[in-house]
Amino acid sequence: MEYTAFIIASVALTLMPGPDILYVITESITRGKRYGITIALGLVSGLIFHTALVATGVGLFIQQTDWLYQVIKLAGVAYLCYLAYLATKGEKSPPQDAVQIETQSEYNFGSLYRRGITMNVLNPKVTIFFLAFLPGFVNQEADNPILQICILGLIFMSQAIVIFISVSYLADQLGQLLKLKRFWSILYWFRIGVLLGIAVLLLLT
Repeated sequence: MEYTAFIIASVALTLMPGPDILYVITESITRGKRYGITIALGLVSGLIFHTALVATGVGLFIQQTDWLYQVIKLAGVAYLCYLAYLATKGEKSPPQDAVQIETQSEYNFGSLYRRGITMNVLNPKVTIFFLAFLPGFVNQEADNPILQICILGLIFMSQAIVIFISVSYLADQLGQLLKLKRFWSILYWFRIGVLLGIAVLLLLT
């Protein structure tokens, strides 16, 4: 295996605009870096599921079984629409303390972490991506290709969490804009639009 090439390719793919990184950014901006980082941990944990699917061959079965793929895709679309509905309950104007927009009572690690996992697991595009991406870096002549897939999955997860956490911190720095009512109004609709846009793109794929 060529680990250097794999890491470079993984970083490039993670930085490409997509559902996961867009959601981490919007949550970090609207609710603070703790929210973005917690969701990122869930998203990356979901990659364990996809790595296991590829290693065991189940992912290939899903790819070749059209009705099962469609069921998973529709479940993912429904969940994204549900998240968009929850986003409509968010703030349209700055809270009283615009710098500290999250409170202890609002923050729930378990709920946010599970949300990240669910978003990742219900995204069949991630499974297809892993099916197309990981095997290309596996030496089929090696004694244990399954172990290689697991190692590659772990490497991908490691670089993804580093990037997601970095993005969360950078997005959180936009906190100086949080005192502007217009910024919150735009962000309110942007967050809903991102979730619904992701759902539509997933549905049309």
